Amino acid sequence: MPINRNTLMRIRIIDNCLQRRQRTWTLEDLREACEKELLEKEGICGISTRTIQRDIELMRSDKLGYNAPIIVKNKKYYTYEDLDYSITKLPLSQKDLNELSSALEIIKHYNGFSNMSGQEDILTRMQDKIACQTDNQKVVFIETNEKLKGLNFLGPLFEAIKKKEALAIEYKSFKAKRESRLYISPYILKEFNNRGFLIGMSTKNIIMTLALDRIIAIKKDDKHQYTNNTIFDPETYLGEMVGVTRDLDSKVETVILWVSEKQAPYVETKPFHHTQEIEKENVDGSKIFRLRIIINHELERKILGYGPHIKVIEPKHLKQRIANELILAAERYRVD
Repeated sequence: MPINRNTLMRIRIIDNCLQRRQRTWTLEDLREACEKELLEKEGICGISTRTIQRDIELMRSDKLGYNAPIIVKNKKYYTYEDLDYSITKLPLSQKDLNELSSALEIIKHYNGFSNMSGQEDILTRMQDKIACQTDNQKVVFIETNEKLKGLNFLGPLFEAIKKKEALAIEYKSFKAKRESRLYISPYILKEFNNRGFLIGMSTKNIIMTLALDRIIAIKKDDKHQYTNNTIFDPETYLGEMVGVTRDLDSKVETVILWVSEKQAPYVETKPFHHTQEIEKENVDGSKIFRLRIIINHELERKILGYGPHIKVIEPKHLKQRIANELILAAERYRVD
């Protein structure tokens, strides 16, 4: 069973207590210390003595690699037998190093953040230390395109979101003839289909979605104050759709798709959306899928990508749009 965050927090508190040797610690003292700190930081109360006993046994065991030398003196007071012991002084195990090495490869994939202050140096030092203790064999390969435009803006945008700084952005969409200046309070960075997007609020209180590869320049906006996001929950906003395109008043709809027997396994194992469910399995191997989702450009593109192997059953307006696109495509291939 995975160790949860609260357990790790209690263990750190117990460890901190046992290092403070100017006083003695009973089981009740440790329980009160954990309860006090977790109440202040997490709003958690009601920690039992039995919970603290389990935490101590976990520290003593090898499950987390601690093997903590916790002893009980006079059948009452808990302490470390080794006066210099602390779980914070333990070296990383070989398993930890291997997993950290793999995680580092994934972190390095997002090299658009490399211009953030100090990060590139930190990653280099981490990689050097890990390489000295592992075989450093690369096993994770993530699809990427280093020639994509706009990756250099990831770091500054990330910092602006964290610091809640309003931005002035020079921007030129594919449809625009010339660039324009946009004033925006940045809220979210989103990756979709190997492209980066920024979602934020304009000074006209309009939710904007900007493609990073269309950004020309950004700077801090000294004319306008940052507007806090009180309009939408980011997880809900993004979780209701595929991609990034939607109107704020867009409604979630039920989408029903027929998928051929050849492509049904792919759609089943790589769903269009997390709400996707199998509604019916047909005798010929084809399947009917149901989704609850906002219909947008990205969803249409994914459906069209399956060509004749997929058919929209509902809703009718999506069915008609997909049909029109396929008719137009067929017309373009018609031989004169």
